[in-house]
Amino acid sequence: MSALRVMSRRALASPAPLRMQFSQRNISTVGKLRAAVRSFEPHPFERKPVSQAAAKGDWGRHVRSAGKQTLIYFPFFALVLGWPVVVAKALDGALPL
Repeated sequence: MSALRVMSRRALASPAPLRMQFSQRNISTVGKLRAAVRSFEPHPFERKPVSQAAAKGDWGRHVRSAGKQTLIYFPFFALVLGWPVVVAKALDGALPL
């Protein structure tokens, strides 16, 4: 007898309905919801210390960093995306074969 037949006979012979056999959960929906809400609670290790004042933003450093990245990324992407235009202009529509 195949395993599928054995399983189906057991399911039909059991006193509990089939939906009850597969829907038993150990954790309730309310418990899951409570755990999700508790995950948003602030914890002491996430708080900033009161004994130290917050540092001001170093905007000059951010602007310099963005400028350096701009000098790298824009020419790179112009080369990657623009090489077909350059090749088309160089060949002037004539393909050497």
